[in-house]
Amino acid sequence: MCGITGIVTRNSDNIGELLVRCSSKLTYRGYDSVGVAAVRDGIVDLRKDVGTIEDVDRLLGLSKMKGDRGIAQLRWATYGAPNKINAQPHFGCEEVFFGAHNGNIHNYVEYRRQLIETGHTIRSENDGELCVHAVDKYYEQTGDMLEAVRLSTHDLKGAFAFAVGRSDKEEIYAVKMGSTLVAGIAENATIVSSDLPSILPLTNRILYLADGEMLSLTHDEVKVFRIEDGKQLERKPEISKIDARAAEKGGFPHFMLKEINEQPKVVQDLMGVLEGQENEKWFSLFEDASRHYLVACGSSYNASIVGTYYFNRLAGLPIIHALGGQFEPMYGNTMDSDSLSILVSQSGETKDILNVLNMVYENDYGKTLGIVNVIGSTLMFKANSYVPMTCGYEISVPATKTYYSQAVIFAYLSAKLGERNGHLDPSEAASLINRLRTDLPRLTQTTIDRTGILAKNLAKTLTNVKDLYCLGYGFTDGVAKEGALKIKEICYNHCEGMYSSEFKHGPLSIVTDKYPVIFVTTTEDSWMVINHINEVKARSGRTIIVGEMEDTLLPYVANKDDYLAVPKSDILLNPILDVIPLQLLSYFLSVDIGINPDLPRNLSKTLTVD
Repeated sequence: MCGITGIVTRNSDNIGELLVRCSSKLTYRGYDSVGVAAVRDGIVDLRKDVGTIEDVDRLLGLSKMKGDRGIAQLRWATYGAPNKINAQPHFGCEEVFFGAHNGNIHNYVEYRRQLIETGHTIRSENDGELCVHAVDKYYEQTGDMLEAVRLSTHDLKGAFAFAVGRSDKEEIYAVKMGSTLVAGIAENATIVSSDLPSILPLTNRILYLADGEMLSLTHDEVKVFRIEDGKQLERKPEISKIDARAAEKGGFPHFMLKEINEQPKVVQDLMGVLEGQENEKWFSLFEDASRHYLVACGSSYNASIVGTYYFNRLAGLPIIHALGGQFEPMYGNTMDSDSLSILVSQSGETKDILNVLNMVYENDYGKTLGIVNVIGSTLMFKANSYVPMTCGYEISVPATKTYYSQAVIFAYLSAKLGERNGHLDPSEAASLINRLRTDLPRLTQTTIDRTGILAKNLAKTLTNVKDLYCLGYGFTDGVAKEGALKIKEICYNHCEGMYSSEFKHGPLSIVTDKYPVIFVTTTEDSWMVINHINEVKARSGRTIIVGEMEDTLLPYVANKDDYLAVPKSDILLNPILDVIPLQLLSYFLSVDIGINPDLPRNLSKTLTVD
């Protein structure tokens, strides 16, 4: 997730101020690095560096730049470390073309190689630069900027949007191919941006674009075209009544709910990146190791529990998993130079995880593989290799889309490793990866749509409940623990997550009349979970079920809102889908209690202390 803003204006004195003011509204989309390209008298002034838009503005004077058109970009790094070279916008082969993008170019590796082989000067490791060169390539062939922009999309694979211009052309051009893009018309200026908040400081006259559309901007007009055939489309602006703060949240009341709803897009981007990168090193690290340790904290630890089941089932690979803080005293003396430590951290700065990273290197305890969301973090730089979560900036303190991304990553890695080591038939591996790529986005959206109202209704019945359990079995063990963590984090209620067959070994004594116990299950394990449900029902407890709808489970809930049914899929997708109703339940319960779920007390997004 990044943020681009392009502006064309009649006034040549304040393009920098306009771009900085508007782009600052996109800080929630990225803050790794910032850049502005402005055109004045046929010359492109490009300034960019690492840091927030405020920091880079102070350093480079972005808001003082002159010109009548320009493009700004706030970056959340995916391809290429967050440094000055990889910061956007980028030039083409010559300092005539300039542009920036949002999204991921999935054929980055092969297309970059192709461009270099045909004589293009590629300066960075950032996939956004390829968008500029793709337009540059076709402009050489056609001499027509609009046609060059249209044809460039044939070369670029993935979900993206970009804005591009030439120093000798008065227009800025933009395309929408899977990533968000909107435009606006103000008095004596037009604007295109990744998101509505950046447009509202200039105008509330908005043009909404569909995928497969492109546009050209002059200071007084926005023209929309269909990419397929270049046909100009009629598109009248609409008057937006959304205020800027609400727009940052995409119309959602809280960032947490917005981020839950972003999960279908997360898996689309993630699978494109996982399959598009040169990832041989990931699998070699697994295959060259004699022992495998999976280390994480908080929500990442819960996702790692799910990961151990994937590695066992799909790759026949035993994984030792542990919390970051307990890893050294529990397993430190079992490690050697052939060990692999898989270290999971959204921020890449989690102190307990960095302690393990440092211990591995100081003692020559083998290699490390990071699974990380923040590109440019300590974990990314110091690990032997890293897998990006590609979630963009997760603003709400409770993890939602990062947990979800981690579970998908574990499923993907396990399937590929199982195929490589013969534990999984190649057709089975290909089938699962195809389901992750094509079915999971749709199933995730269906789960959000289907369980949202049920979770909202269920939450209303739990507002006075201060103590409950969330139980999982098999694949859903980590899911249940994550659901319990969410309720504790943002509802301030005690909710214990544990393995359902362990409930009878002590905690069952807590069950009294109507005491609520949530059971998270799959169709494969429900026959066993029914036994554990009966233990609660026999003591007049209230049973709540999360999983696919099964006739055999229906008699065990007192009313329909106590069954949060996810759509039918299969056992390998269930643990990814089952967490969503629990995310929604915790969210609605938090709101009903009167707590801001984005900012729970006593908690921080990144824990950098022991």
